[in-house]
Amino acid sequence: MLERGPSEWCKSIIPNQVAPFFHQYLIVKEYRKQIGFSDKSSKRLWDYDEERVSKLIATMPMSKWTGDLVEFKDGNFRFTFDVLPEDEELVIEWTKQICEYRLHVHFERNAK
Repeated sequence: MLERGPSEWCKSIIPNQVAPFFHQYLIVKEYRKQIGFSDKSSKRLWDYDEERVSKLIATMPMSKWTGDLVEFKDGNFRFTFDVLPEDEELVIEWTKQICEYRLHVHFERNAK
């Protein structure tokens, strides 16, 4: 989502739009690949399969992130708030930092 830039990143997205980026992120580093695709069924995803990766994304993380500010409904993942144009650069930068931190913590914790 963040690859779409400051004015587009928070628009609705569906799992198959995210699938290639999600898959590439996990397999580019061996330790992430081993953690992210560790069980028997997910090891089949070491080779990219858009349908299966999309289904995995829909199950987790998209369905797990829902709450007051995020919604995953009818296959669409979206934020339930608007960002003012003058705040777009700041909000995307903060969001990138939060995502990078949380991903780092997740993989560091599970690598041990």
